Amino acid sequence: MSTKASALSQAWAEYLTWNDAVAEVIYPARDDGQPAYMDMEAAELHAIAEHANHVSEDSRGALAAVVRAVTVGANGNFSLENLGIRTKTWSSSKEKRHDPPPCLAFLALTVLAAEDMGTSDDDIAAHAYYPQLAKLLRRAKDDHGVRQQYPKYAEFLWRCVNRWLEDLDGERGIPTAYALTHRYIGLPVSQALVREGDRRKFPAMFAQFGLSPGMQIAPEDLVGYLDQWLSSEGSPASSYLRRLWGRQAARERIATVAAVELANWDGALADGSPMSVAGKSLATRAMVVVNVRNGFLNSSLDISLGLRPLSTEMDGQMQVRSTDGSWLDIGFSPGTAGLWRTSYSEAVDFRSMLEGVVLIRHAGAENGVEYQHFPRTVIPLVYNELQSAFVETERLELGVDSLLLVRSVAQTKVKTNVVEEVQGLLEQSARPGFQRINGFDGLPSGWVLFKDVQLFAAPNTQRLNELVPLARDQLTIAGGLRIPSRIRKWSSLSPPEVRAAVQSELSLRVTLTDSATDEAICEWRSDTGVLVAPLAESHLQDGDYRVSLFTGDKHNPVQQASIRLRSSKDVDAAWDRAPRLVYGLTDPSGAMSASEARGDEGGFVDGMTADGDSAVEPSIRATGKVIWSAPRPPVKRATIQIGTPDPSSCIVTGAHYLEFPIYFGHPQKGSKFIDGECKSCGLVKRYPSWPTKKRKTTDFGGSDGVIDVRDLEAIDQRTGPDWDAALDALMHLGGGPISSLESIALQLEGSSLFVDNFIRTLEALGHIAVERDELWRAARWEISPSCLAQTTGGAYRFTGFWPSEFVDGVVEQASKHGTRVSVGSEGLGPSTCAVSNLDDAADVMVVDPGISIVEQSGPRMLEALPRLSAVGAALPRTPMPGFQSAERFDVSSGSWVTTADPFVPGAYRLRRGFETTYLFRRAADVAAETAAIAPVHLVKHLAANDIGATLVSYRKEIETILLPQGSDLPGLYGRAIVAMSGHLPATKKLSMKDKPPRHCLAYTDIAPDSADLLVTLLAT
Repeated sequence: MSTKASALSQAWAEYLTWNDAVAEVIYPARDDGQPAYMDMEAAELHAIAEHANHVSEDSRGALAAVVRAVTVGANGNFSLENLGIRTKTWSSSKEKRHDPPPCLAFLALTVLAAEDMGTSDDDIAAHAYYPQLAKLLRRAKDDHGVRQQYPKYAEFLWRCVNRWLEDLDGERGIPTAYALTHRYIGLPVSQALVREGDRRKFPAMFAQFGLSPGMQIAPEDLVGYLDQWLSSEGSPASSYLRRLWGRQAARERIATVAAVELANWDGALADGSPMSVAGKSLATRAMVVVNVRNGFLNSSLDISLGLRPLSTEMDGQMQVRSTDGSWLDIGFSPGTAGLWRTSYSEAVDFRSMLEGVVLIRHAGAENGVEYQHFPRTVIPLVYNELQSAFVETERLELGVDSLLLVRSVAQTKVKTNVVEEVQGLLEQSARPGFQRINGFDGLPSGWVLFKDVQLFAAPNTQRLNELVPLARDQLTIAGGLRIPSRIRKWSSLSPPEVRAAVQSELSLRVTLTDSATDEAICEWRSDTGVLVAPLAESHLQDGDYRVSLFTGDKHNPVQQASIRLRSSKDVDAAWDRAPRLVYGLTDPSGAMSASEARGDEGGFVDGMTADGDSAVEPSIRATGKVIWSAPRPPVKRATIQIGTPDPSSCIVTGAHYLEFPIYFGHPQKGSKFIDGECKSCGLVKRYPSWPTKKRKTTDFGGSDGVIDVRDLEAIDQRTGPDWDAALDALMHLGGGPISSLESIALQLEGSSLFVDNFIRTLEALGHIAVERDELWRAARWEISPSCLAQTTGGAYRFTGFWPSEFVDGVVEQASKHGTRVSVGSEGLGPSTCAVSNLDDAADVMVVDPGISIVEQSGPRMLEALPRLSAVGAALPRTPMPGFQSAERFDVSSGSWVTTADPFVPGAYRLRRGFETTYLFRRAADVAAETAAIAPVHLVKHLAANDIGATLVSYRKEIETILLPQGSDLPGLYGRAIVAMSGHLPATKKLSMKDKPPRHCLAYTDIAPDSADLLVTLLAT
């Protein structure tokens, strides 16, 4: 090797050392999933130099020197060609993409140049970027190479940084390097302009102005809020940021950073944020949280109260002031992003909650912080992706899935039917297809629900402030199935919609490009100011895409958003780190919960593979005897009545006395809104001050200035959950905390009941393993191994991890060997995919060693399971817990009955406050004053087992097992029986002699010998 080549090789080695140091310091591994900026302040520079083993005090100069060594050639010319080639090689290698891209050290220097803008003492203009970069590279300030080379490579290099962070699924932070204007210069400026200390204060501003967590808003719409926040007396922002705001050229860039922070804000206030602004509390506001249950049989609302505790020591034990002025216990359960919700919403009288002043405090803290919720005639709720629920906001947002709760009997001085007024405004401004519902399960009387609301224009109203959005132009990515992750991504099988609403222009254009190649894929145009583009119609593959919104004749986008589509074909970066869970049967309680595999298990069940034999011989014959009769009437629970304010107060009447700023004959410069505060109750109402000269005038009952939404395609009314997309999303994730699985379930149907059903369904079908904690709550999950499990009918069912290429491989081989792959709809679960006549061609058709083939999967699993009495004996015992009310499971009726004596053997449901506990007690437990906490279905079968009976009734003539509805076979007993037919139990109405008909569960395709073994296991 020549001396010159050796020197260059050494220069690259030193450069890459610094490059790795930049990665470690600027983008360290983190758990919070927060936006990551290349913040090159003095402390970071010093740390980078230390990681690179550099001992000089001039860290800045050393970084510039290693960059110069690989970008300035022997001929003295500056070139990024070699760096571009190395980065392109890195980008094209999927295996290497988890390593840092080789452009980080150079980009760090470009950020330093951005930080130098306006701070140097020489004759370089404050807005000049290229001279500052040239100065760091020791080039002339008008160097042609710097001005020509940097724009040529800048977007590609920054795009690689963003892609690296995305491929790591946010483990090193969320990418932030985006520029709407000044495309090349704006990228490093976006990293350098706003320091971390000021970025941490943005949430206080978002809360102050009623902006919603995760809101996707155009930067120009944030300028007015930032101006008021930064210009107000006592602003918490640093003097540096306030001075920077004084430069007109910096405002849009600061707003772009704020827009990125808002889109990634989870609703929590950072430590050290002010707890109030202008006397108004930011952190003690309670809010209404709603889930909508779209069931096959009926739909309902699940309403709860939410709050963000100020104390990190929150234990969920709170008190609420009731109608009579007393304080009653109320429990809150933790959710994501620090939001706590009432545990059991059915125990609250929600009409009193919506119409009264709610006061909540920590239990035992009479003089502590009080959380408040004031009544509103119109309550807007916006869908929050982190919560998988609709959360109360100050007002509706453009293009976002929303609900409206409207009080139909409001006591207002305005002689107007509020419900009719809201409907009329929505007909002007919302996408067609919204629903007005007067009667709905869970909806309090006196209230009307507007469902499936997507606002696309600002309604022409000043009275119903809640319907007027704060944003003027908004690009929204919504709908579809979102995959829980630090990085926002969706299922390729259920992609989102692109929704654009523009208030200041009628002409708009939305483009979709490939983020990796910048190749244009789709373009949509509209001359009505609104646009909806369902991405499902574009049939996009897994990948990263960029959506850009352009208005009028502008060449620079007013807003951009990233769309990442994933499926089981492209598994998550953390897939290999998911817990490896199996059901170990050495401990009989392993039949109810999986645990982390140790490798020394005796008998076990892994997916649909069962190892071991319990050696239990059938000793009881399954019969058609039914021991359960008609169920007892359900027990009604008392509800909490929350206090109501003075009927004459403005809170109830809606007659607020709003005080507005003095009007001097013209709008305040730069202001996007006018806000007024009620002098009686402190309510703040904001009115956007948008220009209307370009807006189209249409006739909607005499209203003017409303953008035409009538040509938008109506909202597609969902007919049921998309289980297949959900299962594919789980295959992409591989496993993890139960919260990720719950997030997917809640998007299909918004209720805790459905989440429990979702988990049990996938577990019973053998698709997932679930680990439970000491209270038998689901804690972790893992996708099961790929398996073809034979049913009693002879077909082999696909269970566990089956990405499309696996299925396609079997389908292709099936066509060559005279077999057939069929797909059937399950209705209340994912589709069932099975291959028939596999026996003779199994070894040829299934060549992947990772796919197991299990013959007679159900009977083999059943033979490995312990007696139910052994499971009951193995359950951990705990001292008998206290309770406020108790119910005992009555085996003879198969239902819960109220009892005042839970001190005899049996299964019990105890309630204390807002907690429900299921437990089982044997005679020995009663004597020892202990109990075994267990899952609800298990305790029911243990109660029957304790008296030597079983809830199972077997109809031999149709090979069907019947159980009372709500008494599903627990744990692996259910999985083994479901495996025999390959289908979930169906709900049937059973007619019995001398007994009223009763709904029951029917498990089919159960051979007599398997039924005998099941009855023996359950009854002994």
